[in-house]
Amino acid sequence: MKKLIKFISSFLLTLIILLVFEGACFRLVEKYAELRHRVAWGVPGNGGFNPLLKILPLDHFAVDPSLTPVPGQSAYETASEESDYAESVMSFSRPLRDRYEDYLENEFDPLANFEIRDFGPITGIVLPGLKRAANPEEVNQKMARRVGDELEYSKGILIRIISSMEAEDYETEFSNLESSFGFVLKKGIACLVLPVQDADDILNKIDYLQTHEELLSKNVFVWGDGRAAGYVLEASRKNPEKIKAILLSDPKGVPLPPEMVGLPWLTLHLSEETISEGESVSDLLQWVRIGRISEKIYPSRLGGLLRLEELSETSRMPSFFVASLFQCSDYIDHAGSQWPNPKPLINGQVAKETNLKQNQEGGIEEKKPFDVEVAKEKIREISKENEKAVKAEDATFDCEIVRGYRELRQNDEKLRQVSNRDLVLLLGLEFEKMGGDVMDQVLEKDPVFHGYYFSLKALGDSPLY
Repeated sequence: MKKLIKFISSFLLTLIILLVFEGACFRLVEKYAELRHRVAWGVPGNGGFNPLLKILPLDHFAVDPSLTPVPGQSAYETASEESDYAESVMSFSRPLRDRYEDYLENEFDPLANFEIRDFGPITGIVLPGLKRAANPEEVNQKMARRVGDELEYSKGILIRIISSMEAEDYETEFSNLESSFGFVLKKGIACLVLPVQDADDILNKIDYLQTHEELLSKNVFVWGDGRAAGYVLEASRKNPEKIKAILLSDPKGVPLPPEMVGLPWLTLHLSEETISEGESVSDLLQWVRIGRISEKIYPSRLGGLLRLEELSETSRMPSFFVASLFQCSDYIDHAGSQWPNPKPLINGQVAKETNLKQNQEGGIEEKKPFDVEVAKEKIREISKENEKAVKAEDATFDCEIVRGYRELRQNDEKLRQVSNRDLVLLLGLEFEKMGGDVMDQVLEKDPVFHGYYFSLKALGDSPLY
């Protein structure tokens, strides 16, 4: 008996030591933290939750806040919930953020090895120094004279927006950001301080860069504070496809977000003062939550983050912004052409279009891909339950909800095999399962779909039965 107790005690002690060691490695060792993150979520662009790790109470699987407002919850409570989520889901980035803070303190003359160059009306772009050989397509586009010629490029460009047009303010800002820029440049991302007058000025200057310097500005990341942050949100609302990520602190003049999916990734810092004032907080929360609507794991977790944090007295880039920027850049490297184009939300239903949903136990469940056989089986079940017959041979079953659903999943080959008629039945069944007043909302938004569904539900001669 004593031997058994001794064995169990030794085993438990060893297990505790291993858990403490693993936790320390996750907190302090950057490569290990990133490895565990990739194992938990998979490769960016094709990721999925690891079924074994998901059993464990790891920060990677923290439940994201509801995409719809919680009745009776104050703005501060909602923002705090979002902040806790952001801190948990980005916990793997803490070693990177420590390294960044050390770099800021210890690096001397951080831009010594980087070239600063003007491009037309855009001045002061700091280049990362990346070069590669030109391919035949780039020769045809007259970007190079011959295949193999050296081309300068970057993985993206970080644009620091300031609302002052004064030369002195520009020089001060650039000087304060040299260390932050030096760290970002080592990632292969060009950097720029850009004075602007409004949102249109931002878009015009980005358009110039992407037209004349495509290899340097294909992926644009924009960072701004206060009034400049408000300009950035307005630019993202007007033309979201031009920007990959926006990093904002205490925005002023916040517009309503567009009812679209595929918006730029948003990382937002709010101070206690901004929350207490209450101005535009609800609109900012909408931006954050719409940013997480995606069918892919990484953007559905990181595409909209809010963190409660006081602004630094200096204008250096917050470490949390650096981590979000690098995650977005890495995702682009892996996802490539899979980066989504902005598309309208279906029926304005935010929660319906998210890839991840809370299950009854409060955990997270990943949606399965569209399956024609499952659709057929559900339609057969509906057909068996109904005895009334309604003729609808001449109907096309074309309506707003069906068109929007097909548009969002235009690359789904299996979905193309399903007729509008059967899609109406499948979607209607899912709406009914959501319970509450969802079908009443459907009737208000798209009465044509509502009529089609309840007519077909009474139909007993489905062609798939």
